[in-house]
Order: sequence, then C-alpha cells, then structure tokens
Amino acid sequence: MLAVPYTRAVLRNPNILLWGIAFMAFWFVLGAYVFSVGLAHTRPSEVGYTSAWFAIIALFSLTIVAMSIASSLTYGTEALAFSFRYTRLTPVSYVASLLVAAAAIGVLLSLVMAGLVSGLFSAHFGTAIGPANLAGLVGVSVLAGAFMMGLGTVLVLVVVNYLTLRSLSFIEFVPLVLSYIFGFAQLYVALPAAALYLSPWNDMESLLFEAYRGAPATATLAVSSSVTLYWPYCVAGLAAWVLVLVAAASLLLGRIRAVSIQEGRQI
Repeated sequence: MLAVPYTRAVLRNPNILLWGIAFMAFWFVLGAYVFSVGLAHTRPSEVGYTSAWFAIIALFSLTIVAMSIASSLTYGTEALAFSFRYTRLTPVSYVASLLVAAAAIGVLLSLVMAGLVSGLFSAHFGTAIGPANLAGLVGVSVLAGAFMMGLGTVLVLVVVNYLTLRSLSFIEFVPLVLSYIFGFAQLYVALPAAALYLSPWNDMESLLFEAYRGAPATATLAVSSSVTLYWPYCVAGLAAWVLVLVAAASLLLGRIRAVSIQEGRQI
C-alpha cells in the first residue's frame, strides 16, 4: 500500500512542518491576541470567533499539505509510466493510495490545528473553547484531504501531460490562492447560499466551522444572523467534487508521460 510511505514522507518533510503547521500556528497567535481586540466578551461571540479562525486556517493548512504530496508526482513520472504499463499498478489504485494518505494526514493535521486553536484561544479568553463535534471534525477532514489531494493531482498532471514543468511553480499556488479568496470571502461577504454549496472551499470551511462550534455555519461567518447553511448539502457538494477529481486524476494518470525534473529549471 503506497499510502503508508507517502504519509511517512509527508510527516517527515520539514517544509510541511514549517508552512503547514508552524506558520499556521503563527496565524492563530495573531487571531487570538491581535485581531480579537474589540470582540464582545460573551461566550457565543468567543466561540464563534474561535471556530471561524479554526475553519479558515485549517483550510489553508490542508491545501499546503495536499499540494506538497501531489507535486511529488513530478519526481516519479518515468516510474509511474512504466508501472502502469508493465506491472499490476493501475491509475485507480494509485489515486486511491494518494487519497488514503491525504485523508490520514488531513485528519492528523486538523486535530493538530484544533489543539493549537483550542489552547491559544482558551488561554486568551480565559475559558475552555474546544471542538464540539470531534467525530464530525474527523469526517470533514477525511473529505477535505481527499478533495485537496484530488485537486492537486489533477493540476500537476495537467502540467506534466500538456504543459512544461516550468509552469509547476505557478500551478502549485492555485489551490492556496483559491483557498484564501473563498475562505476570507465567506467570513465577511454575503454570498448566495447556492454559490457556497457549489464551492468546495466553502463547503469545507462551513463543515469545519460547524464541527468545531457545534452549531450550523452561516453564509457569512462573521454575521450570525445571516442565512443558515445545511451541512448535508455541504457534504454532498464536497463529495461530488471528490468523485469528479478522482475520475479526472485516474484518466490523466493513464496518459501520464515520462518527463525529466530538469524541465522545471527556470534558468
């Protein structure tokens, strides 16, 4: 099972530990001790504020880890092309291994983020604010990790199969940029509920928020009186995206071409 070595490799990657965990912890410190100035000192306000920060930063962290795993495809295109043709390894089984690894890492990472935000925000507000639905948090993390892996894999395979590796450094940042745009948009902008259900980033953010808070997310997280979102619709939308990306990744893997990593040199 390729999922085990992939998981081990990611957990030992210093870049992932730096940008996926340490840098996100820095954002939590800012959220707890800097941006919370002026927040109403009421239990609902503090819980909602903490849940929103967890949802957004966990979303960013999952994006970074998934893209790092997906980009590893560029180092093994020759081996994969050979294996798909002459061994029992198939594109579907390979994608399944990547998804299992991403799901496992997504759960671990979300739990780490939950521990960090709970400790920092609880200490600042002087009251315990932990995840209300731990089982729901694990389930959301599995789906979120699978989506991020599928998206990252598809983007990398498009570069490998149809472009040059010089485009990879740009493509790698696309999921992170989209996470920032959609993640912060739901925090302050009143987007239509239908648009939020169709957006996988907002599905993930809403589900992470609801799992931590223990109450339904709203169309605008900073406005508790805005339209309430229904988690089954978010789950259905996110699951549909995962299925589409898995199918696309399997198809693109079947057409993978062997490329040299030297193609990615800018000079």
